[in-house]
Amino acid sequence: MTTHSNGLTETTPAPGCPVRKLTRPDDAALPALELSTTGDEPRWVVRTFDVAREVLRASEGVRQAGFGGDRIHRAGPRMRPPILYLEGQEHHTQRRAAARLFAPKVTEDYRDLMEEVSERLVGSIGTRRPVDLSRLSLLMAVHVAGRVIGLTSSSVRGMSRRLDAFFAGDSTEKVTDLGSLVRSLRRNSALARFHWFDVRPAIRAHRRRAAAGAPGQDDVIAQLVEQGFSDLDILTECVTYGAAGMATTREFITVAVWHLLDDPALLARYRAAGREERLAILDETLRLEPVVGHLYRRTTAPLTLTGPDGPVDLPEGTLIDVDIRAVNAEHSVVGDDPLGLCPGRDLPRGVPATLMSFGDGHHRCPGAPLAIMETEVFVTTLLRRDVVADGPPNVRWNEVTQGYDLDRFLVRVRG
Repeated sequence: MTTHSNGLTETTPAPGCPVRKLTRPDDAALPALELSTTGDEPRWVVRTFDVAREVLRASEGVRQAGFGGDRIHRAGPRMRPPILYLEGQEHHTQRRAAARLFAPKVTEDYRDLMEEVSERLVGSIGTRRPVDLSRLSLLMAVHVAGRVIGLTSSSVRGMSRRLDAFFAGDSTEKVTDLGSLVRSLRRNSALARFHWFDVRPAIRAHRRRAAAGAPGQDDVIAQLVEQGFSDLDILTECVTYGAAGMATTREFITVAVWHLLDDPALLARYRAAGREERLAILDETLRLEPVVGHLYRRTTAPLTLTGPDGPVDLPEGTLIDVDIRAVNAEHSVVGDDPLGLCPGRDLPRGVPATLMSFGDGHHRCPGAPLAIMETEVFVTTLLRRDVVADGPPNVRWNEVTQGYDLDRFLVRVRG
């Protein structure tokens, strides 16, 4: 075992414990809490689980700053912020309304849909022409999340293409030259098409049902229509839920299959396992390869953090960077081989198997159980067939999520 100057530990994996595939040049494990002056502005970087939980669970004194949050707050009252950016009582009200859509019983009701869609998508994989798994996994995610959101009045394949085009860019990029202007126009065009062909028809269908007194659908758009949200407000919520439920789940499915197909022992273990053990393997994969790499908060009042070397006082307006990749690999929490994929870790009480991969506190992803179930159903269906990969996927680092985007992961049935 070798510890490098950046604090990351390179380990020899135990049997059945392949190492992390996706590493960034700025990955580091130490210091646990430091003031970084790189980037656009100074920020306090958190790389330890306890301090990360302290920041993310703060109910007062901090607000969402990631995913373009600062820009949303600067926009002021011109638009209603989506749930991702709300704080306080407004957030609590919207979160409580959304919680019932992701309750355990409701989530389990989606299993039949997941199994049906998985069988159909996996059935399209043949022996001759390889299929891009990132495309199939996006179709899977759009089918499921589209149903939860209420985007059921348009073509799933068409919606997948439009969302793929929108999520491919950096929505926080500033227009500074011709290239950035062209990219901005492409993103705005994709967003306009998503609104016109997917969101607008869904809103109209929901409003027609409501006007006719017909039983309403139990989905996000139905709730927003009932609360009197405007079309623009509903569009922003659909983009928010779409990013959380479609784009990130696609990456989770793809990275899980990449690990499994690359390691015969882990693949054999997954295929022989029952559901609980399969879920443990997927949980550990997500701990090791979090789709969202960093979460950001900005203080709205002075805040004191319990640093490893004593209290650290942060003034109002301070940017805090919670390094999820480092937090999820903290040796004192996860144990030996923190950069190894070792399912069934003996974690401290109250620490979830995925650690901070779904966030924590009041902004923790409400769809986490749905994403885990969806991934397990699709991956299990896929691996019933003798599939092989024609090399690794392309990897791109996403400026919005500070995580990875995987594409061109070509798979086929062994001939």
